[in-house]
Amino acid sequence: MSDFTVNAEQAPVPFYRDVKKLAVIAQVVFLLVVLAGIFILINNVNLGLKKQNLSFGFDFLPQTAGFQVAEGTAFGVPYDSGSDNYIKVILVGLYNTLRIAIVGMVLATLLGVLVGIARLSSNWLLNRVALVYVEILRNTPLLVQLVVWYFIVVLQLPPIKEVEPVLGMYLSNSGLAIPWMVQKPDGINFFPVTILAVAAGLAVFAFFVQQRNKSGKPVPAGQFGFLTWVAVLVLGFFALGQPLEYGVPIRGNFGVNGGLTVSPEFTALLVGLVVYTSSFIAEITRAGIQSVNKGQWEAARAVGLGYSETLQLIILPQALRVMIPPLGNQYLNLTKNSSLAVAIGYSDVLNVLNTSGNQSGQNLQTMVIAGGIYLVLSLTIATLVNAYNRATKFKTR
Repeated sequence: MSDFTVNAEQAPVPFYRDVKKLAVIAQVVFLLVVLAGIFILINNVNLGLKKQNLSFGFDFLPQTAGFQVAEGTAFGVPYDSGSDNYIKVILVGLYNTLRIAIVGMVLATLLGVLVGIARLSSNWLLNRVALVYVEILRNTPLLVQLVVWYFIVVLQLPPIKEVEPVLGMYLSNSGLAIPWMVQKPDGINFFPVTILAVAAGLAVFAFFVQQRNKSGKPVPAGQFGFLTWVAVLVLGFFALGQPLEYGVPIRGNFGVNGGLTVSPEFTALLVGLVVYTSSFIAEITRAGIQSVNKGQWEAARAVGLGYSETLQLIILPQALRVMIPPLGNQYLNLTKNSSLAVAIGYSDVLNVLNTSGNQSGQNLQTMVIAGGIYLVLSLTIATLVNAYNRATKFKTR
């Protein structure tokens, strides 16, 4: 009897009863099905293109684009429609998309946090105004809001000849002109230094966060990261021979010269995206603050902290850990929603690719490029948000 038990225990388990082997087989089968689906899709596309005497390729990219772009540069390099190719014009569109996305995320976060705090205010009027703001904007299609901002608000502003400067800024139906550091015509392209400064700031921030987690001591990682960013910008500015200059808008006979001027399309798109996204961020902020135990408020009052100090030093740092994941979703939505710029004529990457496809006859290829660009942008934003989420979450043993 004992010999039979030993032999039974040593007998191999059949593969159809081995859970681990079955899991591997299932994954292999699923992968084969996915690859087969992709192969069938590509084959059908090629057959459809052959029937129309077309081929799927990207040979058109080195060809001259030959159409104008209203604004923007290829990451600091000017664009010439008469000689530059489709690659260059796509970079111009990508640059315009990144401009609107990055500035929009910053402004939408600031406005959304303020509105979210106002939603919890004990002041009845402020609370009601914030509630109406959130409910109206959150439940209205973004496309409708963009059309309203562009055609009913921005284009109805007075012309530049009738506008008086406010703090050196001009806001008219020709766009917004503000004092800013701008590239000198003969200066070296400063954009790579900007990218290097951001990368260095993030690296220093991550390093000190890691040191803080190891030592358990409070380390101002954010301040160190910001100082690194500023230091790289300053060093790069002087190392490249001061390629930037401070420009102040000056009204002339044919518009505004000097400073930073953005088009009415950029202005309307930025305002629309910021206002719309901030209504969602406001609710995320409200939920995050309410997730903090009320005892934290009571303890802060017991030690003599005021409302603003309690909110800034105690409540928001704890609420931020709850807010980060949904905030990342809103940043993704804002970036992808910027593709609605085509409705008001802003030259974002999708608008430029649509024009490129119509002009070259390679619409399928340009849509594939557009999908790839938005995929990379979304994955990059998600990676950064997840990294920050891991850096700020509670560490348990």
